[in-house]
Amino acid sequence: MNIAIQRGLDGLKSTLQSMGYTVFYIGENSVADAVLYNEPDTYPYYDVNNIPSASASTVGANAAYGALLVNVSNKTEDEIVKILNSRVYSPLF
Repeated sequence: MNIAIQRGLDGLKSTLQSMGYTVFYIGENSVADAVLYNEPDTYPYYDVNNIPSASASTVGANAAYGALLVNVSNKTEDEIVKILNSRVYSPLF
């Protein structure tokens, strides 16, 4: 799984990398399956997956792509990993 992460979450980035995830910072022009952040107003999330390699998918020209957005505020690393593995997140519950 490819994960874009907000700068400043370096401890979480290291933990996820040690677990085998590919982790890079938001804005590094890579396609992400998930985006982890804790300050929603300071990073350009619209840039995630908005690059030529994402739109020229090998699945087909009309293939949908997107990323799971996860606000990591007040969550433990275990909770974040559970969200990533289940690919389900709802801040409403």
